[in-house]
Amino acid sequence: MARVIGPLFSVSASGLFQGIVEFRTGGGRTIAATPKAYVPPRTAAQAEQTNRFKDAISGWRALDETARAEWKTSAPSGMTGYRFYIAEYFNQNIYPPSQPTAP
Repeated sequence: MARVIGPLFSVSASGLFQGIVEFRTGGGRTIAATPKAYVPPRTAAQAEQTNRFKDAISGWRALDETARAEWKTSAPSGMTGYRFYIAEYFNQNIYPPSQPTAP
């Protein structure tokens, strides 16, 4: 079990407290909320989709900085290179070890 770091209800509090409340910091704010629970996939199709996303993310992480820069420059306006790579991974129906090609 994680422990809370910093005084409770302070700006520096983060972590799980007795399994009933979790302190999270994001966007410059600290909140107290119910702990996040992992919900496993309910169907085989959902598990397959999860694995495809994991494969796409692994493919992105395997790229060198030059390839990442190419994806960033070829991405449409308002989209990062990472998001464009993931979108093309699914649009081009890629499966490992193949990599998508930037259009």
